[in-house]
Amino acid sequence: MRLRVATLPDVPAMVALGQEFIKEAPNYQSRPYVTEHAEKHFTSLIKGGGVIFLVEHQEQIIGGFVGRMGGDWFNDIKIAFDDVLYVAPEFRKSRAAYMLIQAFIRWAQLMGADRIQCGTTTDVESAACIRLYKHFGFTEYGTVLDLELKA
Repeated sequence: MRLRVATLPDVPAMVALGQEFIKEAPNYQSRPYVTEHAEKHFTSLIKGGGVIFLVEHQEQIIGGFVGRMGGDWFNDIKIAFDDVLYVAPEFRKSRAAYMLIQAFIRWAQLMGADRIQCGTTTDVESAACIRLYKHFGFTEYGTVLDLELKA
């Protein structure tokens, strides 16, 4: 298993992996997956808007961590946020997610972040994801509430 930073030639594979993520996540399955939007977002992050770490197994991308910098609306604190952490189901018991989170923490430190905020809103092995984040020292706060509005 190998960890690396994503590059522009990885975008098509990441778009495909993102589609698998959406299909699996109960909270996102009903939302449209617009490949052009995913491609544009990944490209923007690779070109300096954030970071994408990938884990490969036998030269196949099996997982990724997408993140970027932001902040609170009420101060100047720099916060590293996650957009998505995803590992293919057959590799979830491996070290892939551990490697990805560890890399994101190091990236946030190098970027001068004051904090990191990550979450899980997918309903895919959320308890295991929370346990893993806590292993790294994250503290669980709050709850995310979601309401779909029908026209």
